[in-house]
Amino acid sequence: MAKNRLSSADISYRPARPSDAVMAGKLLYETFPKKAAFIIGLGSTERAKKILETIFSIPGHRLSYQFTDMVLHQGRVIGLITSFHGKAMGKLNRKLNRIVLGQYRLRGKLALILRAWPLVFIEEATSKEYFINSLSIRKNYRNRGVGVLVLNHAAEKAKGAGLNKMALMVAIDNQDARRFYENHGFKTTALHLESNKRVPYLGPGVQRMVKTLSN
Repeated sequence: MAKNRLSSADISYRPARPSDAVMAGKLLYETFPKKAAFIIGLGSTERAKKILETIFSIPGHRLSYQFTDMVLHQGRVIGLITSFHGKAMGKLNRKLNRIVLGQYRLRGKLALILRAWPLVFIEEATSKEYFINSLSIRKNYRNRGVGVLVLNHAAEKAKGAGLNKMALMVAIDNQDARRFYENHGFKTTALHLESNKRVPYLGPGVQRMVKTLSN
């Protein structure tokens, strides 16, 4: 039996707090599991989840509570969205890099730099775009219209920031996510393919998608 779809009247949002870290770490991991495990966790799923949980409570980077809204249904957290102005991308990335490196000793730091280095050359968002870093909904609330409502929430934040475009990155092999975003106005503007050596760990690569917002 299909679960009832939810409307905007059923969903609310609140700014994330450091105390949301345990739930947020799990939800964030689900948005990029292969990359999180391979790069942030250096091959360990559990270590990646723990690091995401730890760093969520630290301000100033792209995976921080500071740029996250928790999605609520009847007062219960059912998801999150992390998003920000594209012009902040460089600063937020640099802070994230320092924090994640700080989780490791020298050998781990060197391994992390080698694994993350190819990402430096990928442009995820321009200074004229609002970037959706992570959108994650708990499994039992998926396919109930929540994702669309959260996208609409992000669109309002983008407009509030004076921007008329939203951008995001999707794993090429995540067909469900890609189809969802395509069905709601996002178009692929670039593909970033992984090397053959990295494909077994990260998949074929990612695609950048952009949506122009109506007035």
